[in-house]
Amino acid sequence: MRTTPTWLVSEPCTDVDLGVIKSGKEAQVHLIERTADATAEQVGGESCRFARKRYLPREVKQKGQLEALGFQRSSAFVNDVQYREGRQFRKSRDRRAVERMSTYGKHLLQDRWTGHEHEVMSRLWHAGMTVPYPIAYGDDVFDLEYIGDDSQAAPQLQAARLSAAQLRDAFDQLVAGLRCMTREGLAHGDMSAYNLLWWEEQLWFIDFPQAIDIAANLQGLDFLHRDVVNVCAWFQRKGLDVDEEEVFADLLVEI
Repeated sequence: MRTTPTWLVSEPCTDVDLGVIKSGKEAQVHLIERTADATAEQVGGESCRFARKRYLPREVKQKGQLEALGFQRSSAFVNDVQYREGRQFRKSRDRRAVERMSTYGKHLLQDRWTGHEHEVMSRLWHAGMTVPYPIAYGDDVFDLEYIGDDSQAAPQLQAARLSAAQLRDAFDQLVAGLRCMTREGLAHGDMSAYNLLWWEEQLWFIDFPQAIDIAANLQGLDFLHRDVVNVCAWFQRKGLDVDEEEVFADLLVEI
């Protein structure tokens, strides 16, 4: 079992926002500096930096968009693929609100989305996968380990300049990560070279709000296959000879 990283400063503390380091359609990522406050138990002044992901409001306006997010139409609402245990909205009122896309229903979806990524990444981090350490989450905010240094954040894989040897190493790390994720019964749901980071010869997996439980959803294997095809296509365009169907077949052994 992995333990809490030693670099993380304990509360009570003071957080200072150092600015945006990444901006996307779903969230903005800020760099935060945390400094420990002086107390009877600690001297104070110790500091660390981490990333704070601020989710942007989701505009889900119709049921077609609901399905696009991975929610299946059924009377029991049992195939909620966004959440790893296929949990339902247990109250009839909640299910009806989501199906009608009322203001309350949209709020329920937003709340579920934000906590889900922390839950999935915690599970994968404890399983030994190379994901940023998930620190904590609150309303529309998720704090996690910062990958980078004082001069720059780690680049997305799609923007990293890799040698032929590094490209092969990155692919081998990709497959190892996919195996770990599949053993945990999860598929990323939106994997591409844009949500993988390359830093100090390591491949980091990020952005899990759409992660799904493979067994809990009828399309679970389809999502896994799509992830494999998408990311293998990027490596193929870079000149690496890889077989996406061979990778997918290898992952099925882990389920």
